[in-house]
Amino acid sequence: MALKDKYSELITAARAAKVSDLQVTEQNGVLRIDGIAPSEETKQKLLYLYERIHSDGPGDVVLNIT
Repeated sequence: MALKDKYSELITAARAAKVSDLQVTEQNGVLRIDGIAPSEETKQKLLYLYERIHSDGPGDVVLNIT
């Protein structure tokens, strides 16, 4: 499974939440998601979603939402 597929729910949620400067890149087996959340509440919701998806896997994603 490609990492963008695995984390598609998180990426879609970030887009729907209007995360600005959203960048999603994959390199060397690591998916990097960067952006600026419009509020702390949005950031926390994305972090919760990330933790739910990522709970049992290796370190295959870097989530940098400020």
